[in-house]
Amino acid sequence: MMKHKILCIDDEIHNLEALERLLRKSHDIVLAESGLEGLEKLKEHQFSLIISDQKMPNMTGVEFLMEAVKHQPNAIRILLTGYTDLESVIGAINQGQIYRYITKPWDPQEFQGVVQQAIDVFEMKQTISQQNEQLKIANENLKSLDRLKTEFMLLVSHELKTPLTAIFSFTQLLSEEKLNDDQKLYINKIIQNTDRLQNLINDTLLITRLKSDTTITDFKEVNISTTINDIFTKQNDEFSKKSLSLNLKNNDSFVQYVNEEFIRIIVDKLVHNSLSHAKLKTTIDFSLSEDVNHWFLETQNHLQKKIEKTPHELLNSFSTNQNILNHSGGSGLGLAVIQTILQLFSAQIEIDYNDTIFKLKITFPKNVNS
Repeated sequence: MMKHKILCIDDEIHNLEALERLLRKSHDIVLAESGLEGLEKLKEHQFSLIISDQKMPNMTGVEFLMEAVKHQPNAIRILLTGYTDLESVIGAINQGQIYRYITKPWDPQEFQGVVQQAIDVFEMKQTISQQNEQLKIANENLKSLDRLKTEFMLLVSHELKTPLTAIFSFTQLLSEEKLNDDQKLYINKIIQNTDRLQNLINDTLLITRLKSDTTITDFKEVNISTTINDIFTKQNDEFSKKSLSLNLKNNDSFVQYVNEEFIRIIVDKLVHNSLSHAKLKTTIDFSLSEDVNHWFLETQNHLQKKIEKTPHELLNSFSTNQNILNHSGGSGLGLAVIQTILQLFSAQIEIDYNDTIFKLKITFPKNVNS
């Protein structure tokens, strides 16, 4: 371990020798016989601790330590003084930002203890200074990341959405022309992938926005049953294509105090997730229930194929159930969007599945922000 460097100033050489003998085993000691010599030493070395006698010719200890603050403000300062000087020195101590004063004659063990305490304070200040510098760098990095995030959102929102809208519009126009079967197939593929890209962009922007906004406002009473039925009705054609049906318990009325926009997003993502992974000609179950402090939204469906990922992986962004080279139909952001919203609700999500059945349960606290 590197020794701490201590500067000792006293116009009496035998006092300096005594200080050196007392401290040299544990520390690197530099001696000066006057305040002026001490100032020269401050230019040559960096000190952890400065010990100065008060009563010296030309420059008192307090005057020297006041100058020392300007040269090495981080060094800890100790003043040595006699009983006769004590009253006049106490009023001047703050001027030199003095850590402690020690009266002569000192007790060697007590003196070493005070020196060690001063060194501990110096080390603590150094640690705090380093941590503050690290925090400053981290804060600058966060500001830089925030700027990049803003630029990314602008890029996605404008530079990607604009050409995507053009592709979609011209594809729709082409689909109205007389096309052969192959051409119709190609147009349908373009439309499907355009829609998929549009959903990916929207989900990415939504997650970015949610991670910037740390609170949810605009709570009101919402009939969750009606919300689920509305979303199911909008997806009815997709359900029909796969011969899927929806079974909703509490079908008539289940009212909770929530943010309607985010509840609709959660339900929409759950329905879409079920559509993507449910086995053909099966039923997708939704159920709503409550107790005194919570209300619960649960889904269950039969799986087309075994899920290879863990529940934790499914909740991560861009997590899909298929190898990316096989062009999975989903973006992998649906459950990640839900997870991000639920964090704002202080809600919990549980996922459980085996080879054939997928179950999901969300626990919402009641009357949030009511």
